Amino acid sequence: MAEDMEHGIPGHASKKEWANRLQRWLKERGVSFEAEGEATRIHLDSGVYVEVAESLEGSGYDLVVTVPLPGTGEEAGEDTIRAIRDAFELLHLVGGGLRYELDNSIPEYPSLRIMRGFEDPEELVEKLIGALERFLNR
Repeated sequence: MAEDMEHGIPGHASKKEWANRLQRWLKERGVSFEAEGEATRIHLDSGVYVEVAESLEGSGYDLVVTVPLPGTGEEAGEDTIRAIRDAFELLHLVGGGLRYELDNSIPEYPSLRIMRGFEDPEELVEKLIGALERFLNR
């Protein structure tokens, strides 16, 4: 099945310049991602997802890093350690205060969501691109 593409962007490209700038940057560097307007979901090799979306807490935008967690102690291993390390390394490069949310709505597939809020989407994109540039070139 062919991947849906709009203006060369997987999914539905944003019409807002700040989101389009991020989506173009990701595409140019071959980073796996999906777009749904301004919402952009980036896939890191370790299984971590990085999302840019409107804040659920009102105004502004959130950078949301989702880390898959093991459902059992037996499942915990190097992949879990790598995912947690990647998430916090990227967030360290972005900087700023964080919020946390544990999602265990599906007990076999828990995840940790780590959020960094931004009032200005341009600042979010600037910090995320800078962090991803360093993260991907490590």
